[in-house]
Amino acid sequence: MKSIPNYLTYLRLVLIPIFVFLMVNPSDEMLYAATVIFVIAAITDYLDGLIARNLDAVTELGKLLDPLADKILVISALVMLVAQRSDVDGAPWVPGWMVALILAREVWVTGLRGIAANRGVVIAASSGGKVKSALQLIAISCLLLHYPIDVLGFNIDFSMVGMNLLILSVAFSLWSAGEYTSEVFSKNP
Repeated sequence: MKSIPNYLTYLRLVLIPIFVFLMVNPSDEMLYAATVIFVIAAITDYLDGLIARNLDAVTELGKLLDPLADKILVISALVMLVAQRSDVDGAPWVPGWMVALILAREVWVTGLRGIAANRGVVIAASSGGKVKSALQLIAISCLLLHYPIDVLGFNIDFSMVGMNLLILSVAFSLWSAGEYTSEVFSKNP
């Protein structure tokens, strides 16, 4: 039972190249399949942490692989969304500047955690970082749906919803990067 969280992380890692393959030049069917795979991978992210905490099954391997798998999933999805182009104006589904900011934040925070680890300090995920991650996973899911869809009689433009959530996630990304920076340098400049 205590290995389940790590198996869920392995599953997420296996799903990532399948997702990328489906997004290379997707038909509508491939796009929907990629969306389902992304949502399953996102759910495994939630479940592995929940199960690890509830079963007291947190492992050193899990501490390393889980956040790495999360970053690879999100970065892969964002890069593939930049590669997709609008049929109307040829613009990317996600602007590259957003992805650049998100990537820069991830590299920065990873570096800060490395500095802290060298000092013997463990930097736990902040509330801003957790909100950022949730917003990114939901935003990407909406952006993958991309087209307006009728839901319970309401025509929802998932592309617009996803873009707004992604903008909000960028704000939380920058805010939480500030939190991590402050925490690392306030403990030992």
